[in-house]
Amino acid sequence: MQKVFHTASIIEQKMKKDVVKIRWNKSVRYAGQILKAVDIGCIIVVDEKDNLAGILTERDIVQKVVAKGLDPDKTQVKDIMSRDVITVDKQKSIEDAVRIMDQKKIKKLPVIDNGKLIGIVTMTDLLRELEKS
Repeated sequence: MQKVFHTASIIEQKMKKDVVKIRWNKSVRYAGQILKAVDIGCIIVVDEKDNLAGILTERDIVQKVVAKGLDPDKTQVKDIMSRDVITVDKQKSIEDAVRIMDQKKIKKLPVIDNGKLIGIVTMTDLLRELEKS
């Protein structure tokens, strides 16, 4: 029996609303501790006004700090985060989100509404949704 992926669902219905955030001036070690404590693979980075400033992944920490021998206590999140964050509007379909992730080769997609961060969807979330179908 073939499973059908209901792509008509909008991202807002499938996103995680409790987005874990960190200020951009915090240390990479602190970010890593949050990732471990919450058991997530990325964290949204915000500036002092709580605006979306970037995204930090476990891969960023490994490649940009650990592999280069940098001190995670002295390296700030803003020094290694991805700044050009690709986002998706809350009204877009799951199919749109999957297409964006595939084209941009990313696995995490912040969800926005009128320019404000309201959630996040990951490739894992979308695959789990597929399994439910």
